[in-house]
Amino acid sequence: FFIVSIWGGHDRRAAAAKLFIYTFAGGVLTLTAIIYLGTRAGTFDMSAAIAFAQTSLTSGERFWVLIGLLCGLGVKTPLVPFHTWLPLAHTEAPTAGSVDLAALVLKLGTYGLIRIALPVGIIGPNGELRNVEVYHVLAMLCVIGVIFGALAAWVQTDIKKLVAYSSVSHLGFCVLGMLALNDIGMQGSVYY
Repeated sequence: FFIVSIWGGHDRRAAAAKLFIYTFAGGVLTLTAIIYLGTRAGTFDMSAAIAFAQTSLTSGERFWVLIGLLCGLGVKTPLVPFHTWLPLAHTEAPTAGSVDLAALVLKLGTYGLIRIALPVGIIGPNGELRNVEVYHVLAMLCVIGVIFGALAAWVQTDIKKLVAYSSVSHLGFCVLGMLALNDIGMQGSVYY
Protein backbone atom coordinates (compact mmCIF):
# COMPACT_ATOMS: atom_id res chain seq x y z
CA PHE A 1 0.00 0.00 0.00
CA PHE A 2 2.68 2.49 0.99
CA ILE A 3 4.94 1.66 -1.95
CA VAL A 4 2.07 2.25 -4.38
CA SER A 5 0.63 5.31 -2.63
CA ILE A 6 3.91 7.14 -2.05
CA TRP A 7 6.11 6.19 -5.00
CA GLY A 8 3.49 5.16 -7.56
CA GLY A 9 2.49 6.79 -10.82
CA HIS A 10 -0.08 9.42 -11.70
CA ASP A 11 -3.15 7.47 -10.47
CA ARG A 12 -1.38 6.06 -7.41
CA ARG A 13 -3.98 7.12 -4.83
CA ALA A 14 -6.83 5.30 -6.59
CA ALA A 15 -4.62 2.23 -7.07
CA ALA A 16 -3.55 2.24 -3.42
CA ALA A 17 -7.13 2.70 -2.22
CA LYS A 18 -8.39 -0.18 -4.36
CA LEU A 19 -5.48 -2.36 -3.22
CA PHE A 20 -6.22 -1.55 0.42
CA ILE A 21 -9.98 -2.08 0.18
CA TYR A 22 -9.72 -5.43 -1.59
CA THR A 23 -6.93 -6.86 0.54
CA PHE A 24 -8.36 -5.51 3.79
CA ALA A 25 -11.89 -6.80 3.18
CA GLY A 26 -10.63 -10.20 2.07
CA GLY A 27 -8.14 -10.31 4.92
CA VAL A 28 -10.84 -9.60 7.51
CA LEU A 29 -12.94 -12.50 6.21
CA THR A 30 -9.94 -14.83 6.19
CA LEU A 31 -8.89 -13.72 9.66
CA THR A 32 -12.43 -14.33 10.90
CA ALA A 33 -12.37 -17.85 9.45
CA ILE A 34 -8.97 -18.58 11.00
CA ILE A 35 -10.02 -17.24 14.42
CA TYR A 36 -13.22 -19.30 14.29
CA LEU A 37 -11.30 -22.43 13.31
CA GLY A 38 -8.61 -21.86 15.95
CA THR A 39 -11.07 -21.24 18.77
CA ARG A 40 -13.19 -24.24 17.81
CA ALA A 41 -10.07 -26.44 17.58
CA GLY A 42 -8.69 -25.05 20.85
CA THR A 43 -5.35 -24.31 19.17
CA PHE A 44 -3.92 -22.17 16.44
CA ASP A 45 -1.37 -24.81 15.51
CA MET A 46 -2.01 -25.16 11.79
CA SER A 47 -1.72 -28.95 11.56
CA ALA A 48 -3.92 -29.55 14.59
CA ALA A 49 -6.55 -27.03 13.46
CA ILE A 50 -6.70 -28.57 9.98
CA ALA A 51 -7.03 -32.07 11.46
CA PHE A 52 -9.81 -30.79 13.72
CA ALA A 53 -11.58 -29.15 10.76
CA GLN A 54 -11.43 -32.36 8.73
CA THR A 55 -12.82 -34.56 11.48
CA SER A 56 -14.88 -32.47 13.89
CA LEU A 57 -16.47 -29.51 12.11
CA THR A 58 -19.92 -29.93 10.65
CA SER A 59 -20.28 -29.64 6.88
CA GLY A 60 -21.91 -26.22 7.34
CA GLU A 61 -19.04 -24.97 9.49
CA ARG A 62 -16.46 -26.28 7.01
CA PHE A 63 -18.35 -24.56 4.18
CA TRP A 64 -18.33 -21.13 5.87
CA VAL A 65 -14.71 -21.44 7.00
CA LEU A 66 -13.79 -22.36 3.41
CA ILE A 67 -15.72 -19.37 2.02
CA GLY A 68 -13.96 -17.04 4.48
CA LEU A 69 -10.58 -18.44 3.50
CA LEU A 70 -11.36 -18.24 -0.22
CA CYS A 71 -12.44 -14.60 0.03
CA GLY A 72 -9.10 -13.37 1.33
CA LEU A 73 -6.86 -15.85 -0.44
CA GLY A 74 -8.80 -15.38 -3.68
CA VAL A 75 -8.00 -11.66 -3.54
CA LYS A 76 -4.32 -12.32 -2.94
CA THR A 77 -4.06 -15.06 -5.60
CA PRO A 78 -5.91 -13.15 -7.62
CA LEU A 79 -8.84 -15.25 -8.77
CA VAL A 80 -11.64 -13.95 -10.96
CA PRO A 81 -13.74 -11.98 -9.84
CA PHE A 82 -11.41 -10.77 -7.06
CA HIS A 83 -8.64 -9.78 -9.48
CA THR A 84 -9.71 -6.25 -10.44
CA TRP A 85 -7.34 -4.52 -8.03
CA LEU A 86 -4.25 -6.06 -9.66
CA PRO A 87 -3.98 -4.31 -13.06
CA LEU A 88 -4.27 -0.83 -11.56
CA ALA A 89 -1.90 -1.65 -8.69
CA HIS A 90 0.70 -3.12 -11.08
CA THR A 91 0.42 -0.19 -13.47
CA GLU A 92 0.73 2.51 -10.84
CA ALA A 93 3.33 0.82 -8.63
CA PRO A 94 7.00 1.55 -9.16
CA THR A 95 8.96 -1.39 -10.56
CA ALA A 96 9.98 -2.58 -7.08
CA GLY A 97 6.33 -2.53 -6.02
CA SER A 98 5.32 -4.58 -9.05
CA VAL A 99 8.01 -7.11 -8.24
CA ASP A 100 6.78 -7.30 -4.64
CA LEU A 101 3.21 -7.85 -5.82
CA ALA A 102 4.15 -10.55 -8.32
CA ALA A 103 6.76 -12.30 -6.17
CA LEU A 104 5.23 -12.11 -2.72
CA VAL A 105 1.55 -11.20 -2.48
CA LEU A 106 0.30 -13.38 -5.32
CA LYS A 107 2.28 -16.40 -4.19
CA LEU A 108 1.11 -15.92 -0.59
CA GLY A 109 -2.46 -16.45 -1.76
CA THR A 110 -1.64 -19.68 -3.57
CA TYR A 111 0.33 -20.95 -0.57
CA GLY A 112 -2.65 -20.28 1.69
CA LEU A 113 -4.95 -22.11 -0.69
CA ILE A 114 -2.77 -25.20 -0.90
CA ARG A 115 -1.77 -25.26 2.77
CA ILE A 116 -5.01 -24.23 4.53
CA ALA A 117 -8.10 -23.82 2.33
CA LEU A 118 -7.94 -27.10 0.42
CA PRO A 119 -7.37 -29.33 3.46
CA VAL A 120 -9.97 -27.50 5.55
CA GLY A 121 -12.81 -27.33 3.04
CA ILE A 122 -12.17 -29.35 -0.11
CA ILE A 123 -10.15 -32.44 0.89
CA GLY A 124 -11.38 -34.76 3.64
CA PRO A 125 -9.15 -36.74 6.02
CA ASN A 126 -9.22 -39.79 3.73
CA GLY A 127 -8.72 -37.78 0.54
CA GLU A 128 -12.41 -37.60 -0.33
CA LEU A 129 -13.84 -34.54 -2.04
CA ARG A 130 -15.96 -32.23 0.11
CA ASN A 131 -17.95 -29.10 -0.79
CA VAL A 132 -18.26 -30.30 -4.38
CA GLU A 133 -20.26 -27.25 -5.45
CA VAL A 134 -17.57 -24.87 -4.22
CA TYR A 135 -14.95 -27.07 -5.89
CA HIS A 136 -16.72 -26.84 -9.25
CA VAL A 137 -17.33 -23.09 -9.00
CA LEU A 138 -13.68 -22.53 -8.06
CA ALA A 139 -12.52 -24.62 -11.03
CA MET A 140 -14.84 -22.72 -13.38
CA LEU A 141 -13.57 -19.36 -12.07
CA CYS A 142 -10.00 -20.55 -12.67
CA VAL A 143 -10.78 -21.49 -16.29
CA ILE A 144 -12.43 -18.09 -16.82
CA GLY A 145 -9.38 -16.41 -15.27
CA VAL A 146 -6.96 -18.36 -17.47
CA ILE A 147 -8.78 -17.42 -20.67
CA PHE A 148 -9.68 -13.84 -19.70
CA GLY A 149 -6.21 -13.08 -18.34
CA ALA A 150 -4.50 -14.45 -21.45
CA LEU A 151 -6.75 -12.52 -23.84
CA ALA A 152 -6.40 -9.31 -21.83
CA ALA A 153 -2.60 -9.71 -21.66
CA TRP A 154 -2.47 -10.33 -25.39
CA VAL A 155 -3.75 -6.84 -26.26
CA GLN A 156 -1.80 -4.79 -23.72
CA THR A 157 0.71 -2.18 -24.80
CA ASP A 158 1.81 -1.36 -21.23
CA ILE A 159 4.28 -3.98 -19.95
CA LYS A 160 3.03 -3.67 -16.35
CA LYS A 161 -0.56 -4.35 -17.40
CA LEU A 162 0.68 -7.29 -19.44
CA VAL A 163 2.36 -8.69 -16.32
CA ALA A 164 -0.80 -8.13 -14.27
CA TYR A 165 -3.15 -9.89 -16.68
CA SER A 166 -0.70 -12.69 -17.39
CA SER A 167 -0.49 -13.17 -13.60
CA VAL A 168 -4.26 -13.60 -13.44
CA SER A 169 -3.95 -16.22 -16.18
CA HIS A 170 -0.98 -18.14 -14.81
CA LEU A 171 -2.31 -18.19 -11.25
CA GLY A 172 -5.54 -19.64 -12.62
CA PHE A 173 -3.38 -22.49 -13.93
CA CYS A 174 -1.73 -22.83 -10.51
CA VAL A 175 -5.07 -23.18 -8.74
CA LEU A 176 -6.35 -25.58 -11.41
CA GLY A 177 -3.30 -27.74 -10.72
CA MET A 178 -4.17 -27.76 -7.04
CA LEU A 179 -7.76 -28.65 -7.84
CA ALA A 180 -6.63 -31.71 -9.80
CA LEU A 181 -6.09 -33.18 -6.31
CA ASN A 182 -3.32 -35.48 -7.42
CA ASP A 183 0.45 -35.47 -7.05
CA ILE A 184 1.20 -34.24 -10.57
CA GLY A 185 -1.27 -31.35 -10.28
CA MET A 186 0.05 -30.29 -6.88
CA GLN A 187 3.68 -30.55 -8.01
CA GLY A 188 2.95 -28.58 -11.18
CA SER A 189 1.11 -25.92 -9.20
CA VAL A 190 3.93 -25.52 -6.71
CA TYR A 191 6.56 -25.50 -9.46
CA TYR A 192 4.65 -22.96 -11.57
